[in-house]
Amino acid sequence: MVTVDDRPRLTEEEKKQNHIQSEHKRRTQIRNGLEAVSKIVPGCENLQRSEGVLLHKLVEFMAVHMEERQKMIEELESLGEEVDPQMKVCLRNLDDYHKNRSKPEEGAMSASGSPTKEPGEQPGEQREGDDSHAGY
Repeated sequence: MVTVDDRPRLTEEEKKQNHIQSEHKRRTQIRNGLEAVSKIVPGCENLQRSEGVLLHKLVEFMAVHMEERQKMIEELESLGEEVDPQMKVCLRNLDDYHKNRSKPEEGAMSASGSPTKEPGEQPGEQREGDDSHAGY
């Protein structure tokens, strides 16, 4: 049986190459994930490679769909239908999302450098006087 002490130690060059390969694999996985997201989120198909903008648009896209889901659940419940509690799980975070979004001042910039949007605005929707996404 080979123990840890019996194996030859890696040279500094081998460690460096392992690190480079690991980083390359990590960056490739991130790039592939962002590419998949850009194909799903409307308005992101031809977006220049900006991870921050893409992630911001993804969050906005998800928030809009979560709001729609919440409205459908409320409508079903108002009709006396029972809704599976699992359908409500992710909606608990929607309130937190809106609370955190209301903290910045109106017109403030988000962490991605994009203007913050008001709840209910569509992803990619421009407010009057907002030309921050011109050319996309």
